[in-house]
Amino acid sequence: MADAGSPDIYSDFSEFYDIYAGSWMDDLVFYLEYAKASKTPVLEIGAGSGRLTIPLARTGARVIAVDISPSMLALLKSHLALESSEVRERVEVIEADACRLKLEKRYDLIMVPFYTFNYMLTPQAHTPALESMSAHLSPNGRLLIDVFVPLRLIEKCPTSPVLRVDTTDTRTGNKVRGWNIYTLDKENQFEFRRHVFEVTQPDGKVIRKEFTTQRRYYYPEQLGSIFMNSGLRVENAFAGYKRDEPTLKSEQLMYVLRHR
Repeated sequence: MADAGSPDIYSDFSEFYDIYAGSWMDDLVFYLEYAKASKTPVLEIGAGSGRLTIPLARTGARVIAVDISPSMLALLKSHLALESSEVRERVEVIEADACRLKLEKRYDLIMVPFYTFNYMLTPQAHTPALESMSAHLSPNGRLLIDVFVPLRLIEKCPTSPVLRVDTTDTRTGNKVRGWNIYTLDKENQFEFRRHVFEVTQPDGKVIRKEFTTQRRYYYPEQLGSIFMNSGLRVENAFAGYKRDEPTLKSEQLMYVLRHR
């Protein structure tokens, strides 16, 4: 992860983020259950455009929304401006790198949702980030980390573009279609997604944009060691948000961590 103030590596994606993933809410109930038990504000690492931030604040939770991307936080602020004053007052927005976060407070609940951890590509990123999160975690607090293992892609990576978005942007009237082109570096455990978006404006003009995002995937045995070395222990690990037992075929893992 880069320093806050460096070039915004998510600027290309932020334009399409709400269309690509902003309406996906399968994980909200899971986080709400933990947020209700928190006696402190919720610290959300990788808040993005406020996909979870705002629904949590609507329920009465106070949220410290942290993200490294100015363009993503600009989206969050624009969405927040449409909310009631009560909701707005419950959210504090901070542009910061999770690796260097210093808030001088501790929190009962820290969230790292929607594969944010997979964007920490090296030990030089995830180690200081986890150490910082541990330092911000209250003695009895919980750290929730959502990670992804692309097992099906590892087994058989598509050779053709995969249609990911086909919708109309209600804000602009633009027709938006988007494809992902996947490649894997299995030796170093990197997943590359070449995003291709085709935007057709109401007047018929077509704009095409392409950019690549990169994620690092980790296997459960690796994560256990990574967490332990950062002073954390696994209280629970679930496959998905309904608390299912993980199996060797589980692609999505939700970790509930506490101090060792």
